[in-house]
Amino acid sequence: MTSTGSEQHEPPQPAASPMPGQMPGPASPGQGAAGGHGVPGAGAPANWAWAQPAMALQTVETEPLEYHRLLRGVAGYRWWKPLLLLLLSGVYFGVFTVIVSLAFIPLLALSPDYLEGVMTGSGEMLDTQVPISVLLSLVSIIIMMPAVILAMLSLGMRPVGRIWSVAARIRWGLLGRLSVAALLAVVVMNVVGIAFGMALSLAGDPASLSETAPAPDQGFDWAAAWTSLVIVVLLVPLQATAEEVVFRGLFMQVIGSWLRSPWFGILIPSLGFALLHIYDVWGLLSVGLLGVVAAWLTWRTGGLEAAIAIHVINNLIAFGFMTFAFGGETAQVEESGGPGTLLGALAGYAVFIWLTLRTFRRHGYGRTRIDLMQVPVPAAAPTQPPSMAELPQAMPGSHPAPAPQPGAPAAQPGAEVPAEAGSPDAGDSPDVAERPSGTGRPEEEQRHG
Repeated sequence: MTSTGSEQHEPPQPAASPMPGQMPGPASPGQGAAGGHGVPGAGAPANWAWAQPAMALQTVETEPLEYHRLLRGVAGYRWWKPLLLLLLSGVYFGVFTVIVSLAFIPLLALSPDYLEGVMTGSGEMLDTQVPISVLLSLVSIIIMMPAVILAMLSLGMRPVGRIWSVAARIRWGLLGRLSVAALLAVVVMNVVGIAFGMALSLAGDPASLSETAPAPDQGFDWAAAWTSLVIVVLLVPLQATAEEVVFRGLFMQVIGSWLRSPWFGILIPSLGFALLHIYDVWGLLSVGLLGVVAAWLTWRTGGLEAAIAIHVINNLIAFGFMTFAFGGETAQVEESGGPGTLLGALAGYAVFIWLTLRTFRRHGYGRTRIDLMQVPVPAAAPTQPPSMAELPQAMPGSHPAPAPQPGAPAAQPGAEVPAEAGSPDAGDSPDVAERPSGTGRPEEEQRHG
């Protein structure tokens, strides 16, 4: 029958009474009890992703990491990430090389003789009498530095300053002090090298001492020399720094992320560093020695500052000699100063190592770093509701406790419930100790103690 007034609703039906021994519960999974609301996800299988609790993260400290191990402190470190960093740095370097090559095409057109000499092999790639060759040679190396930094940013390896030192930055005070030490060491290197060279010449061919180095001929272009000197002063610090970022930074940290011993990261990149130069055997040994000393000091001082200092000062003086033809050459050639060059390098680097360690200890710089990382906390295993078979069944003849009648006084907290006669709790038992009140928290234990 239809009503013309307000819509009639049937009164809610009471829930069916449970059978003896059966616990009252919702009629369907996810449905709440009478008068309540459903619990979201209560009826979902525990292995469903949306039914799983969010994974908790805990911030922990890494072990103290030396310089060659710093990549292990990046967030989400995996063994393959340093390898990907190496490959991505190479890709960026290739892209930058193409850009630089295209940008230099108009400039190289201004020096057709130089370009023809390089193409035919009759000219040198680096000649200070051709300033454009100095600029191209230095810039083509400098671009390695942004390639490495951009690769670290692309992979989220922050802070990228870890490539400089354990302080995640260049320690300028240390770099300045070690630059002075490097200047003294390079002076010793050249003085000892020249002295040994003269001694060896005297022992082998005394007449060679009377030969003087050829002076710049009348075709020497002083304007080109001064232009090259300006380029050298401005760009050699960046060129030497870029080489250190790659050979003592990137390669050393990539190898060190896999191998704990620093010697793998010291020796392997130093060998590659030496082989990339065009010198004779004495020159290659000198360059290899520079690589080993720079890498060892990088590990020992926790940063690239010592390596940058000795490399920059050494290259500035070498380019200065070449710019004004001290020794008769304005271009980079294969011939070195012979064994005297290596002996001078040994003396100079020994002085630099002593000064570096002395400065490092005196000013208290650090050589390790502790990073903070977030790691997942193992979650407790999800508890499943008991099945009907696991629920306690009522004994025959027993009845559930009656519900309190309306108006009956509620049980007071802490009130004792009299035990039934014959129950195990009736009377005093020596096996039951009296418990103090409280929740077990330390502050409450102290209050109640």
